[in-house]
Amino acid sequence: MSSLLLLRIIPFIGSGISLILAIVFSVLVTKKSRGSRRMEEISNAIFVGSRAYLNQQAKIMLIFFAVLVALLGIMVKFGYLYFASIPAFATGMGFSILIGYVGMWISTTSNARVTHAAKEKGLGEAMNIAITAASASGLLLAVAVLFYTAFWFNILFWWYGRGGVSQIETLYNVVNVSVTFVIGASFAAFFMRTGGGIFTKAADMGADYVGKVESGLKEDDYRNPATIADNVGDNVGDVGGMKADSFESWLGSIVAAQFLGFLAFKNTPPMINSVLLPMLIATAGAIASIIAIFVIKLIIRRYKQGATVSLLTTTTLSGLLITGGAIIILSYFIIRYTMGAEYNYLFLASTGGIVTGFLIGLFTLLYTDSRYRPTRNIRESAKSGPATYVVNGLAYGMESSILPGLTVIGVMVFCFYISRGLVDFKMGIYGVAIAAVGMLATAPFVVTIDVFGPISDNAGGIAEMAELPSEVRKTTDKLDAVGNTTAAIGKGILIGSAAVTALALGQAYFSQIELLKVGMFLDFMRDPRVLAGLFIGVLMPFFFTSLLLGAVGKAANKVVVEARKQIKGILAGKEKGDPKAFITIVTKSAQRGILIPGISIFVIPTVVGIFLGPGGVIALIIGTLLSGFAHAIFMANAGGAMDNAKKKIEEEGKSGTPEHAASVVGDTVGDPLKDTAGPSMNILIKLISVVAIQTAVLVVDLSGKLFHF
Repeated sequence: MSSLLLLRIIPFIGSGISLILAIVFSVLVTKKSRGSRRMEEISNAIFVGSRAYLNQQAKIMLIFFAVLVALLGIMVKFGYLYFASIPAFATGMGFSILIGYVGMWISTTSNARVTHAAKEKGLGEAMNIAITAASASGLLLAVAVLFYTAFWFNILFWWYGRGGVSQIETLYNVVNVSVTFVIGASFAAFFMRTGGGIFTKAADMGADYVGKVESGLKEDDYRNPATIADNVGDNVGDVGGMKADSFESWLGSIVAAQFLGFLAFKNTPPMINSVLLPMLIATAGAIASIIAIFVIKLIIRRYKQGATVSLLTTTTLSGLLITGGAIIILSYFIIRYTMGAEYNYLFLASTGGIVTGFLIGLFTLLYTDSRYRPTRNIRESAKSGPATYVVNGLAYGMESSILPGLTVIGVMVFCFYISRGLVDFKMGIYGVAIAAVGMLATAPFVVTIDVFGPISDNAGGIAEMAELPSEVRKTTDKLDAVGNTTAAIGKGILIGSAAVTALALGQAYFSQIELLKVGMFLDFMRDPRVLAGLFIGVLMPFFFTSLLLGAVGKAANKVVVEARKQIKGILAGKEKGDPKAFITIVTKSAQRGILIPGISIFVIPTVVGIFLGPGGVIALIIGTLLSGFAHAIFMANAGGAMDNAKKKIEEEGKSGTPEHAASVVGDTVGDPLKDTAGPSMNILIKLISVVAIQTAVLVVDLSGKLFHF
């Protein structure tokens, strides 16, 4: 077997190992009891509601899909795209939807099993089942990414390499078509993450405000019919949407690095290896995540009788450290074997990305964990009412963007210089892209600890709705506390990686339209059209945030009205609740809420390119990246801190007090920030770049004809 063939099949091997273990973990979970008949009924209701929403969303996406395929077909007809871009787009979208559906199925079929374990065996066993189910979900992400990228690379490499075509031309075609994968995956992820975010936060806000503040009911009280919709939202937004988001983020980093690797090593022997390297580092990430999963499972089993929130949180975070360490070790040998000892600086770039991801996770922990100053201060501000609670939460959220921003700046500059960017600009940018690949190589484990949160949250809801003893809810609340921390860390890493990936994708656009000549670029910087593009880019996150928060607010208002009517009748003993009414309300609202953002995200880069030229698009990408990154960190951490401050008040036994009422109001403000608008920024800043890349030839042609740009 030749060395090139071996490198091309290694991702398939990693995908196969991940698939086998994901199946084993899923089977182990399904063998656990789901508890009483009532617990099964609640779990099934959550599953049916989640499936109904995703099916309805798929119908809306199908309409957009048909329109976009038609537009791609027109671009192919006029020579602006390759025909292979159409199936690449379709399969990218299909895999993104599939990974979201499977993640939802795993979480909704394991939640009651976690509740039953908490009731019968305590915190340690409940944690073990939850982390096992979440591990299956995380490893299936690795299966999808590794198989998808390796399959398409090999197919395209064979197809375009037929008939003695040069390797340079073959790889150029491969990396150009590969960008369309990311558009398809990002398209699906945007709808699933954003639509799911609108759903979950509208249901959560309505259920919390009417149930807790107005009616004095506990979290997930069975007398509050909106709680089923709330738990459905956890799965369609925080699992289905998050899995699709993770898929497109990881895929985007790999494709960006492949594109830039081809440009950096064109006409040199390591050219094809530089394109294969991102997939190999991703494979190392899957293997490292498997190692970390087994290590933390062993620790949990060892201490499950004396498990505490602190121990479980520390154990989970140590898994992230193990994952990063294992990737660093494996990457050293991978880079040395594929690229040669003279390119060891790429190992330093990859390591820089891994360390950056870990640091962003720690900064997220610092600003969202109730043990530290920011969240403690937000909790204390509840004594003065909801206004000070919200103000403090927003202030700390803004402050929290500074350290991650400086860290991302540091890793980009470090990787650029260490990769000899001063001597070879393209090589320096390739080093930055490899840093993004290294950061996202931890994705299987990051998704594992992220999915763990919604599973634990659902388990607590089932315990309350099934009227289990209060000790069971206390146990699941401890799991939920761990899950809140791990989910916040997962969001932080995805946001940080999105910034670095978007930079790499932006550079791919620059290369695509051949604007790397410094003098030409400086001329553009003096052009007012560039300033206009920059302003549009800065405003894009504001525009999207306003649309998404507005959609959540409108939907939540409808939930509040319906919840007031139903709860009043339930408490008076006159009627039973109708959870389906809430699911219908938020499903329709979510579908309407994503229409304008969905259209805008594809139209704006093209329109800006046609009317402002390629220089305007460059500025658009930069403006969206900088503004979107700051928005994402601010919103995710502000919402996470206000949520955890509220949970701290509840842990202190102060539910029903004015302090608790203030924190619930603050949490309803923070929830759509951290789970709807914040995560959508990840996809926004990458989609702007990949749409720009695929329309680059069209933009240059039309803008030149219209305005002689």
